[in-house]
Amino acid sequence: MDPAKRNAAALHKRVDELVKYFIQHYQRVLQHAQEDQDSDYSRTAFKELSIKEDAMALVTTAQNTSMLIRDLQELWLFGSLDTLTDPADEEADKAKTLEIARLIETLATMPPKLLPQDGAREGET
Repeated sequence: MDPAKRNAAALHKRVDELVKYFIQHYQRVLQHAQEDQDSDYSRTAFKELSIKEDAMALVTTAQNTSMLIRDLQELWLFGSLDTLTDPADEEADKAKTLEIARLIETLATMPPKLLPQDGAREGET
């Protein structure tokens, strides 16, 4: 999947287009399926061809929907689609990271505590 299309707006647009195509082709099939009082062989053949064409367009749209589902599954499984995090969580993670960095910096600037010369630890006498 194109990285530029991995955002919510692009995915919503893709879903909206698929829904629009489903509705559009289904309405055309129903429109062509209406009975006419004055239908001859050529008009009936044209209607049949139009119905088949729109039915194939419905199948293509269903296949595109299946591809969208697979893309969403791939994004979700491999971590590119983040459905559980909240922007507030991101801020909290950043604050935690900065706090840990500050603590590490404090520890790095502290002088090391020396062990007694005889190798005994503090409190062991």
